[in-house]
Amino acid sequence: MVMWMAVLALGAAVGAAEWPEAAMPMRAEAPDRIVVGPGATELDGVRIALDAPVVLQATPPTPVDVVDEPQGALPVWRPEANAFWKGRPLRALATQECSATGLLLPETLRIKTAPGEDAVCARGVDYELDAFWAVVGRLEGGAIAADAEVYADYTFRPMRIDTIAADADGVVQLIPGEAGVCIVYPPQLAEGLTALANVFWDGTDAPFGEENLYPIDPAVDAAAAREEGPSIAERLLPRTLAKLRAGEPVTIVAWGDSVTNGGGVNADRDAWYQHQFLRLLEARFPETPITLHTAAWGGASSRQYLDSPKGSEHDFERDVLDRKPDLVTIEFVNDAYLDEAGVRREYGAILDMIQGVGAEVVLITPHLVRPDWMQAESAKFDDDPRPYVQALRAFAAERGVAVAEASELWCKLWRRGIPYVTLLANSINHPDERGHRMFAEALMALFPEE
Repeated sequence: MVMWMAVLALGAAVGAAEWPEAAMPMRAEAPDRIVVGPGATELDGVRIALDAPVVLQATPPTPVDVVDEPQGALPVWRPEANAFWKGRPLRALATQECSATGLLLPETLRIKTAPGEDAVCARGVDYELDAFWAVVGRLEGGAIAADAEVYADYTFRPMRIDTIAADADGVVQLIPGEAGVCIVYPPQLAEGLTALANVFWDGTDAPFGEENLYPIDPAVDAAAAREEGPSIAERLLPRTLAKLRAGEPVTIVAWGDSVTNGGGVNADRDAWYQHQFLRLLEARFPETPITLHTAAWGGASSRQYLDSPKGSEHDFERDVLDRKPDLVTIEFVNDAYLDEAGVRREYGAILDMIQGVGAEVVLITPHLVRPDWMQAESAKFDDDPRPYVQALRAFAAERGVAVAEASELWCKLWRRGIPYVTLLANSINHPDERGHRMFAEALMALFPEE
């Protein structure tokens, strides 16, 4: 379930970050041209140098025509509902739970009560449409019966990631990826080619420009690689770490919202971030028996979980405190509506309760959600724009609590050539398996190598 409080996670408007200095220089020119170089970069030990600019012609994905697509029986249109809950997504544009936004060409939509050219229904009389969310619903009193199968014709613009690559001789080419509507990947490169940048077609009608270019930055992890000294776990999770090293049983509770409940990967529990974290931790400390419990409520904030009645499906005391955990990880992207005072108030009380049963705590900074939900003008930025994230970090520093920086990893994606929105399985706020993996990696980064 999607938590609409996330819409309130607003900060100052954030524009696009600057092109990384260590990446191959390039720029976008209308119409759909890319100028690469001159310049040089070194990626994976391969130096690519261009003495003169190379001009590439970018080609957007071909629009997809859908004909006679069965839609089943349409639900009644609910104009008072939020976005994709007004009706049901057109099938080719459905994502996990929701729908791909901005891809539909609304003027092409034809809702029909039978395949073929006949029996076309009228918008505003028989059905209604939210064009941005590509959801439709029948109107009561119209020609569509409650149990009638309907069909749809429409055209949409798919998404795609292309790769700008070069060989060792500096020959540059643009390699198209495979088109899709939500989760899309860069193309596989032939041996001998080095990716310099990716080109993202987001399926919307926005003009081609710098926002379409995603660099491959060789310096993206340089700062982290230079960090030295005691690990965060040695400083802030000493009791848990001591038990891990001693081979004593360790109990971990992963507490959170729909993401902790597998949002984005659903029934594939092996892909849930806490299970990925468990496997990594077991591999690092193979002699230690580790028990993992999940306490998660899709669509809820931490406050809602705390306020849920004792003995109900979601009981904080039973689900978290009574487990007598050594470590509690906390993930609530649905808390992103909190400001600094709210974080200090809510998380102060949470920390007192958890530490009161002898457990240590890791706060997980959330992944990135839709740019418009974060008031971000660009999907490329180095610092998380949400006040909640800054407040969470400040609170953790004040109270001496460990922080797993999932947000930082997500903010680095654009410098790796990856549009972060292509990791959102529902096009909104649920991460796919790669996104869950980053949570696990952020948690493991707290612990020493042995």
